[in-house]
This record gives sequence, C-alpha cells and structure tokens, in this order.
Amino acid sequence: MYYRLRYHVYVGQDVVQAGKTGRVGDGIEPWFDRALLALMMQPEYRAWEEQVRLIGGCEHPIYLRGRTVIRDAGSGVVLSVFDSAALPYGRLMVPCGNRRSSRCGPCSRVYAGDTFQRIRAGLIGGKGVPEEVAGHPMVFATLTAPSFGPVHTRVDRNGVVLPCRARRGGQVCEHGRVVGCGVRHGPDDPALGTPLCPACFDYTSAVLWNAHAGRLWHRFCDDLRRVTLPGASGLTKREFAKLVRVSFTKVAEYQRRGLVHFHAVVRLDGPDGAKSMPPVWATAELLSETIGQSARRVRVAAAHKGAQDLMWGAQFDVQPIVFGDGGEGLSAAQVAGYIAKYATKGAECVGTLDRPITCRKCGGTGLGGACPSCEGTGLGVVIADLPIPSHARALVATAWHLGGLPEYEDLRLRAWAHQCGFGGHFSTASRLYSVTMTRLRNDRAAWQRARAGLAELPDDVIVESEWEFAGSGYSAVEAEQAAAIREAIEFNRELARDAADELARGRDAA
Repeated sequence: MYYRLRYHVYVGQDVVQAGKTGRVGDGIEPWFDRALLALMMQPEYRAWEEQVRLIGGCEHPIYLRGRTVIRDAGSGVVLSVFDSAALPYGRLMVPCGNRRSSRCGPCSRVYAGDTFQRIRAGLIGGKGVPEEVAGHPMVFATLTAPSFGPVHTRVDRNGVVLPCRARRGGQVCEHGRVVGCGVRHGPDDPALGTPLCPACFDYTSAVLWNAHAGRLWHRFCDDLRRVTLPGASGLTKREFAKLVRVSFTKVAEYQRRGLVHFHAVVRLDGPDGAKSMPPVWATAELLSETIGQSARRVRVAAAHKGAQDLMWGAQFDVQPIVFGDGGEGLSAAQVAGYIAKYATKGAECVGTLDRPITCRKCGGTGLGGACPSCEGTGLGVVIADLPIPSHARALVATAWHLGGLPEYEDLRLRAWAHQCGFGGHFSTASRLYSVTMTRLRNDRAAWQRARAGLAELPDDVIVESEWEFAGSGYSAVEAEQAAAIREAIEFNRELARDAADELARGRDAA
C-alpha cells in the first residue's frame, strides 16, 4: 500500500521526495515525516480521509459537534440518531461553501456548476423548467460603470493592438502628469486599469458607485418593467404586468480599474413565468431597445457633498441569444459558461484582498490603526502594510475612510473595504427565472443519500438537530493530505471527461 502526496510517496516507512529515497528520519523533512506517519497510524485516519473525499477535498472545512435525532411524528419513537461522537475526532466535517476560487477551489467549482445549471435551465429548459422557454425573447446585457478618470487600457482592434491613449503635444493635467499614453499594453500588463494620474481619479465617487451598484441595478429593473417596456408597448403598468413578466439572472464582475459591472440574461415571459409564452409583440428587439433607454435614464443619489448622482456608464452592450447554428449572437452554452465563470471571482483582477480586513487576534476591523478592542497593542492592520498594488490600496483606503462617516453608516463600507466598497451579491436571479440554488443543492443531497444507500425520510417525522461550531481548517500535515486527495479527485474528473468526450465522438462517427 502506498500514499501519494504532492511531494511525497510513502511505501511503508520508505519515502521518495524530490528525487530522493530513504527511510523516515533520514533528513528528508523529519518533522513533517513524523507528523505524517503519526496521522496515518491513527485509527481514525481512514474515516478522516473518506470525509475529506466526501466534501471534495475542501480547502478550509468547517467542523461541527452535536447530533440529529429523527422521531416519528405520531408516536415519538426514535427512528434514527446521527451523532458526531461516532465520527473521526468526534466532529462532523462539512465544506466551507465559499464561492471564491481564490479561497477554495472545490467549493467554488460546485458553486460555478450550480450557477451554470441555473442559467442554462432558464435558457433552454430542464431542472423543472419547460423546454419551450427557449422560444421566449431574451438578450445578454452588459452594464458598466461610468468613468471616474482616465486609466490605462488595452485597445485591440481587429487583432491589432493600438496605443493606450494616443495624444499629441504632450498635454499635462493640473497635477503636471501627461494625460496620454502611447504604450501598446500586453494582456497581463500590471498597468492596465490604473489611473494615468491618481490625483485626478475620483476615488470617492468610484467607491460610492461600487457601494450603490446593487441599488442601481434594482432601480434599472424597476424602470424596465414599470416604465420603458409598458411605454414602448402602449400599455399601462398594470396592463403590462398582466401580460408580461420580466425575468433575469445576473453576475457582477470587476474591471481592472476596480469597478464592478453586470452581465445579465434578461428574458420576457408570460404572466406565469417560464411556463407561459409572452405576447407576440414582446420581442427581443423591443427588449434590447428598452434596456438601453432604462440604462441611460436611471439614477441613484450618492449622498455626498458635491458628488453627482450615480448612473450607468455610456458603454453598455446588448446582444441576442441564439439557439441552433444560425443567427448572429451568443449561444446558450456561451452565456451560461461566461456568467458561471465570473460568479466565482472576487476583486482579484484589481489586485485587492479576497477576505475582510480584520485583526487576527480579536477579529475586529483594524485598518488604519489598532482595533477598538486592542487599543494600544499595535495589532491593527495599517494600509501601507497591505500587500496590494497602489491603486487597489487607494480604493481600500477610500472605502475605509468613507465608512467612518455617519452619512455612509448604512453602506457598511469598512466591512466591504476589501471589495472596494461593493457589498452586493455577485450572482442573483429573479424569482421565476429558473430553478433555485436551494433546489439544486437539495437534489444533490438527495442523490448523495441515494448513492450511500440511505432511504428518503418520510414526511411525517420530526427532526431535532443540535450542532455547534467546533473549529475549521487543517493542520499542516492534514492540509498536505487533503491537497493530494483534491488532485486525485481532479485527475479522476479529467479521466471521466475524456472518456465522455471519446464516447460522444464515437456516437457522432457512427
């Protein structure tokens, strides 16, 4: 029997590491080797390994202690008891469920898969959504943020990269910086998205736009279904609502300049949602035209002295969604894959952090000085110490500063400073767009129960659960083993994918 790790292969007590072979204790990371052997020799190891496999190799699992008792509702007889005391180390291991790929690859992959299925079902049916939904008018819309100052950008026109911001005469801004840039930036140039002059960039309005982006989206949706669409169709708001329902799903994505923009599928349904067709006059062309009208009109007050009302940027895009081989536009698979991909991203492309800024000792926010509960201890996080680019640091610092002002207390900007002020949901959908994420998770749980040979619970039972938090994460040696399990799961997934592709090619050839 052998255990394959990323850097070790154990055969009994022999170890092969980085091309070297020897016995445990021969100078090949002796402390780690001893800890690994101690882990493997524990009686709970096999069960622990199986738990890690069941949660997909989650990178930061959550541990719970407690039990669940299932009783018959009529007689009160105990039907089954699930107790963490019978599990390895007396605790239940559950996945963290983090959607960010930078935090947990396995959990973000599950989230992306669920998002893909939800979006796809709303495009072509399935998961309880009728296939006739593919005949409903729908478009893929992108709404962006306005400009808060010129930034470096990559201009690619028909495969030819143009100068970033070509200017003649060497004009300078009021701060003495040249307002142009003749560099042809590469796709991974760190200068992309950074302002040509940081002093000219309106960081305050940029952070406030991020903080209000969710409200601006809601204002846009309300305007679309209550004003522009009824007006374009010649109906009152009440008459339109009786005939047409506007359904959508959207995802937020960060641009390199640190501002979010939204990608959305917008669909017109009948009064019963995806199960009913809209009137014949409700077309994709009508939807495209009215989306542009609403995007140009809606405003949200910034509540900042001297600041203008917040609005969408002048650059927005609306493309039809096509089915089959004909027609110009995006396919259903392209749209679902695109949105699912960005649902697992945070502000990584900006270079900022992927978790809230807190004091590691007390958990309190400590940016810019000591935590309130650690006053005088020097445990607070200082802006200059954050390992992020200067543009991201300026956005974080601005969010933190504004978060301390009473007029922005309801925005919770300090809690969302690591996301440049954006505290909204990255992926949302209207109620009747398609299947819900809860339904997808429940279906997966039911499949896992059936795979384990567990019977479905009857309806007339009482479930009594008492669970408490018992820790999180791995030790160093457990993390190494969990990484090996993740690699094995991914390797098996690739084998299964290749086998499925080969089988599909065989069917096509036949």
